[in-house]
Amino acid sequence: MNDDTFIFLDEFLDTELYIFLNKCKEKILKFVWKDKNIEIIGKYQEKLESCYNTELQLEASFNLVEIGYDSVVYRILSKVEEEYFECLEIYNWSDDYLAIEISIYNYPDEIRNLDNEIIWTKENINKEHMDIINEKNKKLEELKRKGREYLKYLDELEILRREGVNTPKREEELIKKIEEREEVGKRYAEYKRNLKKWIKSLKDKEIMNLLIN
Repeated sequence: MNDDTFIFLDEFLDTELYIFLNKCKEKILKFVWKDKNIEIIGKYQEKLESCYNTELQLEASFNLVEIGYDSVVYRILSKVEEEYFECLEIYNWSDDYLAIEISIYNYPDEIRNLDNEIIWTKENINKEHMDIINEKNKKLEELKRKGREYLKYLDELEILRREGVNTPKREEELIKKIEEREEVGKRYAEYKRNLKKWIKSLKDKEIMNLLIN
């Protein structure tokens, strides 16, 4: 198996989380990701493909080959920070508001109701499924780390050359590090450029009125 590929599992198409969300009578829920310090309040939406605005979606994501999964869509009612876009599945919905896909792929640690009572936790997920998702996310984070390093080394090399600093040994080290990370680094750089452009378009159209500027 290559580092940037993953297994498609049919059983991910009807997971415990998906079943719970579709049976849940409460349509407004709070989703909590503890390690990311993220809480999002969302309102259940019927998933109609025609409601997605493809013009304003992110042109190129930075991801591994997808695991097959079903998701449930929620309109975002709470404040959104820019960093949420890199770790969650957030979309523009009908040019009106932002929505998030909740699935096993980006499973929350907890789901709470409006009384702040915990009504679901990640412990309800099948362990085999969770292990596969966690391994995928671990691989993805490793690729992102290499992408960030690639950009950092490029910046350092550019500064050394621009300022005329005579450090041939360090330049040689940087060139080697850049070449080692070039393939994933270029993908990551393109993803970051597209993400920045997409967020700007959302702001320009006032779709991200809940975003902290």
